[in-house]
Amino acid sequence: SEAVGSGVSCLYDSIPSLRQFMGECTEVDSSESRKIAGNSLDQKLKYMFCKLISAILCRSQTLVLVLDDLQWADEMTLGVIRMLMTDPEIHHFVFLGCYRENEVNESHILSTNLNDIREQGINVMTIKVGAIEKESTNALLSDVMCLPPNLCRPLSNVVHRKTGGVIMFVLQLLASLNDEGLIWYSINSRRWVFDLQKIDLKEMSEDVVKHMTENMSRLPGKVQLGLKLCACLGPSFDATLLEKARKDAAIGDDFFETCVEDGFLQTEGCSSYKWSHDQVQQAAYGLIPLQRREKVHLLIGSRLLLSTPPSEMMRFIFHIADNINRGAKLLDNLEQKYEVAALNLKAGEKMLQQHSFHSAVKYLMSGITLLE
Repeated sequence: SEAVGSGVSCLYDSIPSLRQFMGECTEVDSSESRKIAGNSLDQKLKYMFCKLISAILCRSQTLVLVLDDLQWADEMTLGVIRMLMTDPEIHHFVFLGCYRENEVNESHILSTNLNDIREQGINVMTIKVGAIEKESTNALLSDVMCLPPNLCRPLSNVVHRKTGGVIMFVLQLLASLNDEGLIWYSINSRRWVFDLQKIDLKEMSEDVVKHMTENMSRLPGKVQLGLKLCACLGPSFDATLLEKARKDAAIGDDFFETCVEDGFLQTEGCSSYKWSHDQVQQAAYGLIPLQRREKVHLLIGSRLLLSTPPSEMMRFIFHIADNINRGAKLLDNLEQKYEVAALNLKAGEKMLQQHSFHSAVKYLMSGITLLE
């Protein structure tokens, strides 16, 4: 805390858990930061974050910071990354960023920031990570099934073709083939065996998202309904939120256990969950017919709003506003529009408190559109 100074308190809104590491660091009245203009506050936050990182660094251990899905990062986040990479006072630091190449073109803000970093003499290494090759798929199956590579090759060729080499879906496919009895352990031969002809005839799409949707479409109706609701709740959610969204709809008592076991969801704490991959969420969302999606979002948002007491409103405000906004075109009552506009105002104000200005603008503009 001595190395960073009292100014670090401006980061507490964005990183609440930072307080417990700063000891008796002098607090600064949060009202003071509100008086600073937006641009100045941005610069102060970037500066203090760099100072915090600099205080953590040491020669004996290199600090590695990893951020995923940079194609969705806002200007503030990318500005912090650029400052960290170009600050001459920061050493023994490595930044790893992941993004989808097909969603980033030359005019994208990520490309602009990367070019700025390169122009300042910073070595930026680009590593293209795609699906695994056939040989890697074969090596994986050889390890999993404890068989020589030459015995696994016919199976690995089929598996690679049906999954596109996407590692997560290779594992999913192997599990499903085992469940269906197409791969099994033979007591007589004391090794894993498979029915290659039936596996090859098994219809599976090369498109990974479509493949997952097809797998999901074979699940029980209750589980499918739960997956649809979860897909509308975002990349992570807790059991309480799903309970509010489903209301009286039955999704099965073992819904979460089933989804975790099948690899669709991962646990985050005792009652919180996240999608195992964003493409899995897209596959679940694809179960909802296109013409019904706005109606479903509006229904979920309304259920969340009606079942949330005022004391918990700010906890769920983003889930409520996001869903209602996606179905806002179906609102025809002026009083409802005013109510939803007020929700967007609260969501926008909360985003401003967290210094996420681009997200705040999104909510505020949604509210203004409803009032026009």
